[in-house]
Amino acid sequence: MIGTDAFFTGRSERLAALALRHALPAIFQSREFVVAGGLASYGASIADSYRLAGIYTGRILKGEKPADLPVQQATKLGA
Repeated sequence: MIGTDAFFTGRSERLAALALRHALPAIFQSREFVVAGGLASYGASIADSYRLAGIYTGRILKGEKPADLPVQQATKLGA
């Protein structure tokens, strides 16, 4: 499991290449890691997370209080 820190995200291609070279199964949060050669990815869809943020923003701009909004979490997995 490779962490989601920006340090690792920025090096997904290098990490995927190292995992392949050393025959280590590795999983990452985003699809880009798999495209770079990683074994698998599992995480929330970034597009869905942005969509939810946009909905929240719209509700706040229409006058709803942020404290009154429910906590939400992306439910779609990245493709």
